[in-house]
Amino acid sequence: MTGASAYFNKESTQIGRLAKSLPEQVAESLLTAIHDGAISPGERLKEETYAELFAVSRSTVREAMALLERRGVVERIPRYGVRVIAFNAEEIEEIFNIRAQLLGLAARQAVEKPTSVNFAQLLLARSVQLRALADAEDTTPAEYANLSIDTQHMLIGACQGKRLRAIYEALSEQALWRYAIRGNSISFRTQKRRRESAEDWTRLAQAVADGNADEAERAAKVLLLASYRAVSVYMASIEEASVPE
Repeated sequence: MTGASAYFNKESTQIGRLAKSLPEQVAESLLTAIHDGAISPGERLKEETYAELFAVSRSTVREAMALLERRGVVERIPRYGVRVIAFNAEEIEEIFNIRAQLLGLAARQAVEKPTSVNFAQLLLARSVQLRALADAEDTTPAEYANLSIDTQHMLIGACQGKRLRAIYEALSEQALWRYAIRGNSISFRTQKRRRESAEDWTRLAQAVADGNADEAERAAKVLLLASYRAVSVYMASIEEASVPE
């Protein structure tokens, strides 16, 4: 065995096995376009259009559409074709409510069954970071959203319950959530809203530090439900704007 052969193990050399197929690449390109707003909710996706655009066969595009359909990003309508799923207010509300309950449970466990002796101090330090970011005039919605989401993961990760973590992460990966809500940072579009969120995180972190499980659970639920209210107001404005006069 040569030096190079010894250096690379079997798994690291099988790069070809990791390469994405053409349908997967097309699906990812379409997802990015949906996320960036180049393709709108409710827009029809024609096979021939994207076959020509990506220089692939229509069967490749059809497979890509099937991948997106399985991920809940598009839907197939009989005698119409494939279209991007539009905002589903009821589903978004349901996801927010479930996430609020789970985050509340995680906050309670962080008090009653801490996995780290200094987690409360870490959460307090993170709340200070969130406050500073919210107060900065040049902070973008995405910058604040990313830190807030990371803090949620930090809190969920501090739980002993593996199933709670798995369910929360699965909800975070829901296509509707990722591309309609999280990806567009809808909850934090204004500085006022970012400051409100930072205050919610401060109350939650302080409750964990004080060892108050009831208040920690309540604060965690309030935090996410406040985000839902901001999203619902935004969705209502979008719906109103789309109604012809």
